[in-house]
Amino acid sequence: MTSPPPQPGCDVLDLSVPSSQLPTPGPRFRLVALDVDGTLKPRDGPVTARVHSAIAATVAAGVHVTIATGRMFRSALPFAQSLGLRTPIICYGGSVIRDPTTGATIHRQGIPEALARQVVEAARARGLGVAAYVGDELYVERLAPGSPFAGYVARASARVVEDVLAHLSGEPCHMAVVSDEVRTRSLVLDLRAEFGGRLSVTSGHPLLAEIDHPEVSKGRALALLAERLGIDRARVLAVGDDWNDITMLEYAGLGIAMGGASPEVLAAADDVAPGVADDGVAWALEKHVLDGRYRAGVGAGAG
Repeated sequence: MTSPPPQPGCDVLDLSVPSSQLPTPGPRFRLVALDVDGTLKPRDGPVTARVHSAIAATVAAGVHVTIATGRMFRSALPFAQSLGLRTPIICYGGSVIRDPTTGATIHRQGIPEALARQVVEAARARGLGVAAYVGDELYVERLAPGSPFAGYVARASARVVEDVLAHLSGEPCHMAVVSDEVRTRSLVLDLRAEFGGRLSVTSGHPLLAEIDHPEVSKGRALALLAERLGIDRARVLAVGDDWNDITMLEYAGLGIAMGGASPEVLAAADDVAPGVADDGVAWALEKHVLDGRYRAGVGAGAG
C-alpha cells in the first residue's frame, strides 16, 4: 500500500540516510577546553561576570567544560569549583588530569628523576631559579629577591628551599625554570636545543620556561580526556593564548586563539577571539557553542 504524502509542515525522516549522518541535536561541540591565565581571566584579575555566565549556559546546554592549565591542581581547583565544573581538569601543562569533584587522578605522566636533576643543573648553570612540582607540593630554589614570581609562590604556598634536588623523590609531574619577561622565550628555545626530544619545553607564563615529559602537552591530555568521554575531536573546542596552548588548539576541531596572542599561537588557530579584557572566552562560547542566542552580562564588571 502506498504511504500517504506528508502533510504540509511535517518533518519527514529520510530513511535512506544512515543514522550516523543525521543531524545531531544540541550544540555542535561537546567538550570545551579553556586555558586559565590570559584566557579565562586576566593574569592579575578575576573571571568576569560575562565569562562566568557564558560558561554556566554552556554547561547547562549539556556540554563538558574543562580547564587546561600549567597551574598545579590545588591552584586550578578553585576555578573549577567556582564555575561549577564537574568534568576532569587538565593541570601541570597536561601531565595530570584529575576529577575536580573527588580529587581522583585519571592520568599522570611525570619526568624521570634523572632528567629532572639535569633540569636543575641546567637552571643553576644559567644562574636561574627552578621550580619542581612533586605530588601536590611546589618546591622553588633560588628565588631572587623582589622576583615577580614571588607573588605566585606565596599564593601557591610553595616551599622555598636551598636545594631542590633534595626533594626530587620519585618523578616530578612538572618543572619550570624561573626567568624574566625579556629572556623567557629565548630560554625556551635554548632549553629545547639542550634537551632535544628528551623533554618537552614550552611556556604559558611570561616568567617561566615549563618542562615536562616529552609525551606531555595540553593537546595530548585533551585527546585523552576526549577519548575517555567518548567525544570525537571534531566536537572539541579549545581556547588559549600562549605557547603551551598550541597543541590543544591544533588538536581541537575548532581552536580559538585569544586576541593579542603571539604569531605562533595565531597560526595554530582556526578563529581569533577578542582579548581577555574584552571577554574573549564569552565571545567564543556565544558564537560557536551557544549560536549567539545567549549574551548575558555584556560589558558587565568582574565577578
